[in-house]
This record gives sequence, structure tokens and C-alpha cells, in this order.
Amino acid sequence: MGQKNTDDTKENNAKAPLRWGEFRDPALEKEFYNAEIAKNLNYVKFTILVAGMVYFLFIIPEYFLITAVNDFIAIFITRSVVLAAMLFLYFKVNRDIRYDTLIYWFTALEILISMSFIYISNQFPSPNILIQAFGVMIIILAIFLINNRWRFSIFTSLFIGIGYFVFVAVSFSDINISEFLAAIIHIAIVIFLSSVSSYSVNYYKRIQYLHNIELVKIAETDALTGIYNKAKFNQEYARLADHAKATSLNLAVIMFDIDDFKAINDNFGHLVGDQVLKELTAIVRRNINKTDIFARWGGEEFVIILPNSQLEEAMKVAQRLRMIVSEHQFQTTGQITCSFGVGSFKHDDTLDTLLHRVDERLYRAKKSGKNRVE
Repeated sequence: MGQKNTDDTKENNAKAPLRWGEFRDPALEKEFYNAEIAKNLNYVKFTILVAGMVYFLFIIPEYFLITAVNDFIAIFITRSVVLAAMLFLYFKVNRDIRYDTLIYWFTALEILISMSFIYISNQFPSPNILIQAFGVMIIILAIFLINNRWRFSIFTSLFIGIGYFVFVAVSFSDINISEFLAAIIHIAIVIFLSSVSSYSVNYYKRIQYLHNIELVKIAETDALTGIYNKAKFNQEYARLADHAKATSLNLAVIMFDIDDFKAINDNFGHLVGDQVLKELTAIVRRNINKTDIFARWGGEEFVIILPNSQLEEAMKVAQRLRMIVSEHQFQTTGQITCSFGVGSFKHDDTLDTLLHRVDERLYRAKKSGKNRVE
């Protein structure tokens, strides 16, 4: 029953990957949000800093409008606390690597600003409902500009809208009903329009993110086998080689291909040959580490990078793979064998020199009778 529920969830996610303006898959949503903040990091930091300074500078007109000293001091402390919270968030964004927890910080800050607005509004001797409602609308618009989850933005905007009207109903002794109703309608319209606009932005950002993931996958993976292609292998090798040089760690490469693959294509056809390549790829992937880089080099030839591995370790891995493949009964062709060449990275190596050395050993394995490791 539990497996069926999991399968149903996966099927629903595949049919409708988005719900309420965000991904159904929590891991994908977290990945998207981290990427979104990282991409807009400077904008996010600038927005927090400017919003904090503007919020605090409202203390200037309040200095002339608030006559009671104690009330002004209370407002000054309130704005200072909010400014301190925004500065804290600014430095947190600047320091953090994982950004998904910022969702809760943003929401908490928005609620804090909303509550401080309502509190400060209560300190004015003769508050005007429409002017204060205009301030609420500005806060709501600012809430939807922040990179937060859509549902959280809705919650916060409703919190300040409803909170403000409750405050007016409780605190104002002489309410102008027309102004009160006008404020409700205007704020409701702002929340509705902002919600619709924000939902569209959130939805299409995530659709674009899915398309980008697909494009990256197409650019980096081999269409037949689903493993890395030569271009991605070159990129990963450069990264790992630089790391090996900087840290003096080991790096090994295995190159192998299927023995007599042409005969398989000639006797069984190219479709069967493709099936053999896919089946072989699945076998190898199950029997190497997740940190190893496995790529199709071309045709029936494959390469594996083993990070932090010495030549002896790579030889053992190659021997184990050779035995597993040679003992496996392939669906259409029965048993097949592979030949392997193994080499280790030297600090003066380029990709060409290392692969040339490994390729020579693969060729020697072929010449020495195949189904061998050199």
C-alpha cells in the first residue's frame, strides 16, 4: 500500500509538477529556490538594505507629527529594532550558502514590519484611515517583490490587511464607514492583483527552470545511454585535475570498450547493439561509486574518472568490472567481454597525454587477447 502511494505521488508530480506556484517535489523546490537567490543575490541584498533604510527614515516626518515624547521614543525604538533585524538578514544573506531557510526569515521579517506598522499607526493623535491604508498597500506590494514562496506572501499580505482592519475597528472610536469600506476594497484589490501577478511570475520561473534543466541534461548526457558525454567528461576532468594539482590527491582513469562489437552489430543489427550499450552502461553504473565520472567516449568506448584513487585501486576496479561484464548474460547476445586500459594522473599531464597513455594500454589489452586489463 505504501509503495502504491509513493508511485501515485510520483505519477502526480510527473503530470503536474507545480502546485500553488511551486514544485510538488520538495527537493526540486529547494534546489530552485537556492538557485534563484544565488542568481539574484545582489538584488536581494540591495532590496533588504534599501528597504531597511527607507523604513527607518520615516522617523523624520514622525518627529514633527508626534508631539508626545514617550510615543516618539517608542516609535524610534520600534523602527530601530526593525532596522536591526533587516541588517541582520542582510549579513545573513551575504554569509549563507544554503538559501532555502531564508524563506522563514523573510516571512518573519515581513510579519515584524506589519506589526510595527500597526503599532506605529496607533501612536498618531489623529490618524487618517485612507492614508494608513495607502501605507498598508505599499507594504503589501513590497512583500510580493521579495523572493519568497507564493503562499507565504499571500499569508503575510492577508495578515497585515486583516490585522490593520481589526486594529482600526478596535482602536478608532469614530470611524468614517465610507473611508473604512474604501480602504477594505482598495487593499483587497491590491492583494488580489499582486497575488495573480506573483503567481504567474512564480509559475513561469519554475517552468523555465525545468526547461533549463532539460537543456543542460541534453548538453551533458549521451542520448542513448543517459551517462555523461565527451564534452561533460572533458569539463569534469579539468575540474578534478585542477583539484588534484592543488591538493596533491590522486586521480585515475579507466578506458574500456566492448570486444568485437562490430560483429554484434553485423550479426544482430544496430538496434540490438544499442540495447547492449544501454545494458552494459547500467551494469557499470551499479558497480562504481557515485563520485566516479562515467562517460561514453564514442561508439562502444567508455571512460571512467576515479577521484582520489591510485593506479592500484583503479586496476582493482577495472578487474572487477571486467569479471562482472564477462559473467553477465545479456538479453539478446548472451555473454560479451570488454578490454580495459588504466592510467593515473601525473602533475604534468594534460587530458590528451593521460588519455593517450590509457588508450595505448587499452590497445595493448586488445592485442594481447582481449577481455584483459592493462
